[in-house]
Amino acid sequence: MFRLSIALFAFVGLSLLLVGCLYLSLSQFMPYHAEALQLDWNSLDANFQGLILGFLKGLGSGAFVAGTAVLWMAGKSLRESPRPFVVLMPFVATSYSSLLCFATYTVYANTPGNPPLLLNFLLVVASVLASVALAVSRRDVAGK
Repeated sequence: MFRLSIALFAFVGLSLLLVGCLYLSLSQFMPYHAEALQLDWNSLDANFQGLILGFLKGLGSGAFVAGTAVLWMAGKSLRESPRPFVVLMPFVATSYSSLLCFATYTVYANTPGNPPLLLNFLLVVASVLASVALAVSRRDVAGK
């Protein structure tokens, strides 16, 4: 159960890291952002372009840091006692993926855009499953 939880956390961490890299490398918004705004990138004023890129890079920075932290904690947990990370790893993985899903849902619910809501929801589910599996595996260790 412990190895399953670490594998799921590694998946979540890597996913967040990749999302972070993607958003940090953007030079314009994604196609679903264009759908949401019903505007082409080139039709935006340079100030709006700068502001939107700033928001996207802020989101990417958070995903990059959260993903890196989760991957690091998962790796350390395989080599050493996971005890220092039993609360922090689930908190970082679940809270960031949940907030990312909420932001994606906000775009989905309030605009004509079609963001990757299902993928974000699956990331939340993986975070929760990893957290439950880690808690169960630690309970088995504590009971021995």
